[in-house]
Amino acid sequence: MKKKYRLCILFLIFILAGCVPKEIIDEVQLIHAIGFDKKPDESIQGTITYPVFNMDGNVRVETLTAVSHTSRFIRSKLNTQSPKTLTTGQLRVVLFNDRFAEKGIIEIVNSLYRDPNVGNRLFLTVVNGSTNELLTKKYTASALPSMYLADLLDQNIKSENLPKTNLHVFLYSYYGEGMDPFLPIVKTHKKSIQLEGIALFNKDKYVGKLNHRQSFAFKVLLDGSKSGNYEVEVKKEKRKGHAVIRNIKGTTTYDIKKVNGVPQFNIKMKILGEIHEYPHWLNLEQPANIALIEKTLKKQLQDEAQGIVKKFQKLKVDPLGLGDQVRRREKGWDYQVFKKQYPSMKIKVSTEVDVVETGVIE
Repeated sequence: MKKKYRLCILFLIFILAGCVPKEIIDEVQLIHAIGFDKKPDESIQGTITYPVFNMDGNVRVETLTAVSHTSRFIRSKLNTQSPKTLTTGQLRVVLFNDRFAEKGIIEIVNSLYRDPNVGNRLFLTVVNGSTNELLTKKYTASALPSMYLADLLDQNIKSENLPKTNLHVFLYSYYGEGMDPFLPIVKTHKKSIQLEGIALFNKDKYVGKLNHRQSFAFKVLLDGSKSGNYEVEVKKEKRKGHAVIRNIKGTTTYDIKKVNGVPQFNIKMKILGEIHEYPHWLNLEQPANIALIEKTLKKQLQDEAQGIVKKFQKLKVDPLGLGDQVRRREKGWDYQVFKKQYPSMKIKVSTEVDVVETGVIE
């Protein structure tokens, strides 16, 4: 009986294995990055990069480019240039030129989502300039622009001012009522790639951005943070200098009430930070000077956060998901009504700051 059972299992494995498309690594070209640029005639230029492993163990990057009106047909045209079948099983990052992103990116994003070879953790990013130039340029940090860019985004999410972002996060915000998506913005800088800030989207169209400094407040406002750096300008008597605060823990709470049928928000940010750099003339052995940094950080960060919220309202985008905050608390919530109220809604941001000396760098 056991023998028959084992034979049945082996037979099922054999049958199921035959249903899975086979991709032998030596017979396919593994795409690592895809860039999309809008041409003057409104057609799309697609650029891909893939690694080629030499017999001596070295790796070089190769690129292919094609022009069409859809991402799928671009892939087809790229295959006409490749000696091996192109596959997206190792796709790490997809780039959109800023002009392209202004027209809308959801068709391509949905196409990626429907591709069973593409993972939800794929990075999407907007490029200030040409994606073709970014992917074909040689960099000192890495021979593979795709790996360089993926590592750049990953480490900035973990240790700097960039909130968590990937294909899944973008689509969740795009399709969810009461929220809008965002993506990182990058550009080429001499022989490196630089993270510029955050691209703001109204549905799938790029409409505005936050710089690197503003990204700190946005990351804390969005979902709290245990990373990031913020520079404050410190003034004492006739002296002026700068201090850098490293975020240890940032949390945000939302208090919502309705006045005459319109939601009002009181958003409270709490920051616990450590001083990583400060002016040499500011003696931190004196508690009054630490209090001065706390007071300055509180004022500057609160003004920054309030300005960001007003910018969101002016652009009619809701990357913080304030609409979703109301939806979770209210039965019969009407998204269309909220969208009309949102630009003039009363949203107040307050900040509480506690700065410690630990981690000071002389």
